[in-house]
Amino acid sequence: MTPNVRISEIGLYLRCPRLVYFESLGGMPAKNDARKILLRSLMLSISQKDDLEGHLRKIASRLEEELPVIYEIDQEDVSSACRELEEEIAGIAQNLAGNLDLLLPYEAEVDLHSEKLGLSGRLDRLAVDGVPSIIRTGNAPTQGVWKRDRIILAGYAMLLSEIKSEHINCGLVEYPRQGLVRSVEIHSVDRARMLRIRDRIRMIKEGQLPDRLESAPCKSCSATERCQTRQSLASKFF
Repeated sequence: MTPNVRISEIGLYLRCPRLVYFESLGGMPAKNDARKILLRSLMLSISQKDDLEGHLRKIASRLEEELPVIYEIDQEDVSSACRELEEEIAGIAQNLAGNLDLLLPYEAEVDLHSEKLGLSGRLDRLAVDGVPSIIRTGNAPTQGVWKRDRIILAGYAMLLSEIKSEHINCGLVEYPRQGLVRSVEIHSVDRARMLRIRDRIRMIKEGQLPDRLESAPCKSCSATERCQTRQSLASKFF
């Protein structure tokens, strides 16, 4: 039986296909970014619309104590991330206030899988009316959403569509750094791209080393040394 491809692997592929290859070999060091974890946890802890700024500050204070217990992350890193967030919470709350009707009530961290599609993943948020929503801790584009986010969202929509036996044609992308929630219309081309990438990942996990993208983030990549070594070995044979 062909193993499921995790949607997190789709995200890796879109950063650089070689990341999927090296992760499949094992030994990729885990890297917990305190700021990213804090922003995501903050969004998934929102439970009220009134006094949103005060609500977010209380959540951040609680998370400062809890996150080092939950994750392998230093207290100092979390505290530093919280201090940075303090200066931004007012702006986040102001922008986010008008979007909470899209997010509340919700179900957090929903596990989804499909043997038919060969996909599985953990959706950040199942929002109002069963709309899939993902949290992206980077900066939002000027308009719309990033291509990578659109494809990942399409994967979750496909998984939900199978469960509900109906097409899910829209979703949300949350950009907490700016307090933005953007609606996305999911098209057939997005679903097709998702499935093509799924097939490529299957080939990679079977041992096929993909080409390195020119746009790959090599300087900040934890697999740079292994990647360069493999490239050097390959050049000796071809």
